Amino acid sequence: MDVLGDVYVAVFATVMFGSMLANVVLNVGRVSDELCVTRGCHEARSLLPWTVALAVLVVTLALSRLLGPVFVTPAVGSWLLPTPVDRAELLRPRLVKILVICVLGVCPIVAAAAVLAGFGVGPTVGLVGVSALLGVAGVSLVALAQRRQGPVARLVTWSLALALWATLLTLATRRLPLVGTPEVFSTAWLAVLLAAGVAAVIATVRALRSLAHLRDRAVTPGGQLAPGLSGALASLDLALLFDVLLAHRWRRHDAVRPRRGGPSGLGALLWTDLTRLRRAPQPLVTLAAVVVVPYAGVVAGAGRIVVLVAALAGFLATLPLLSGLRVLVRTPGLARLMPFSVARLRWAVLVVPTGLAVLFGLACGPAVGQGLEVPAGAGLLLGLAVGLSGLASAVRWVTGRPPDYSRPLVSTPAGGVPTNLYGSAVRGFDVLLLTTAPMLLAPTVRGGEASLLLTAVVLAYLTGRR
Repeated sequence: MDVLGDVYVAVFATVMFGSMLANVVLNVGRVSDELCVTRGCHEARSLLPWTVALAVLVVTLALSRLLGPVFVTPAVGSWLLPTPVDRAELLRPRLVKILVICVLGVCPIVAAAAVLAGFGVGPTVGLVGVSALLGVAGVSLVALAQRRQGPVARLVTWSLALALWATLLTLATRRLPLVGTPEVFSTAWLAVLLAAGVAAVIATVRALRSLAHLRDRAVTPGGQLAPGLSGALASLDLALLFDVLLAHRWRRHDAVRPRRGGPSGLGALLWTDLTRLRRAPQPLVTLAAVVVVPYAGVVAGAGRIVVLVAALAGFLATLPLLSGLRVLVRTPGLARLMPFSVARLRWAVLVVPTGLAVLFGLACGPAVGQGLEVPAGAGLLLGLAVGLSGLASAVRWVTGRPPDYSRPLVSTPAGGVPTNLYGSAVRGFDVLLLTTAPMLLAPTVRGGEASLLLTAVVLAYLTGRR
């Protein structure tokens, strides 16, 4: 009876929250029909379902490549896989489970985007079906790549990411025509649906057949990563989650060639940041690519919200640049070995990220100026404030303290919870709202100056805090 009661509560809660979410999406779509009157808004709205579907596919492929998608726990990898058993029978349910999760994750997101764009029932079902089939095909392709360790899955992921960026760039440059609602029963759309279905079936069948040939080293890394991710999510420590992902990424790389020479003193920390960027320039590419996001927001009619959009894009793109700061924060013993104060050490590793954040803010200045309807000079100042706001938010996110279980605990249905546990989930976003609030309330030069002053105070506090 207890099991039946738990099942009833779970089903009832799922149905209730699902209906509430669907009602919210429908109401937002209805309001969008009334408020979306400009051509840029119509272009962005017509592009929304296709952009969201493409972004969901990119995220699905990225997560699949991160975890496997076929992976086993360390215990299974150590004692069950080496035994003379049918490996395909052991791994097949795991792949099927991942495919089901992929479908359940893709369908509601794409459906919500289609409803917000004003699609009818038929076009929505057709777009959701194509997206789900392509997601299944992508996950199966990644599972096939696990056997041969080839670059096909990586190339497909980066190609889709490049297509997504090109779509945003086309929108930002106002060269995108209105995309009409797809005709589900047209010959072209039926051909697309058939091609997606054939690709999903072929990729899934080949992936299931290749499970018997997977090696231990191909399925155990994902199982070793899963416990770390679950522990970080259980403590709501997103910074720890980033650490786990970063360690997993570099664990799969070979040893790098050491570089001798360079300056001494605090300049050595600056030199390490430059060396890190030379070895892995992906953060620079990401930071340059997200510059198109605020320009696309301006075309879509975001108005003042473009400040938040640009600051959030800078926040997320600056995080990979703070690896040196993260090392000093997570290993205080290393910082004590250096004959410098905590503030000087942290400012030394922030020189390169600060310079790149300034360049990002200046590049976003024209977009921020158009969104706030201010002159070009004021737009550059506000853009600079936006870039430094993203940097301050990233520093707050990286230097946050883990949950302290030595403090008094709060009694919850899940047990005793530290008082600073829930605050860690919004860490970084609180500074983002604080430093952008003056520009939102007063979109003038005075607002930009107040934002810069707040950002300087926050950075001084975060770099000097032990």
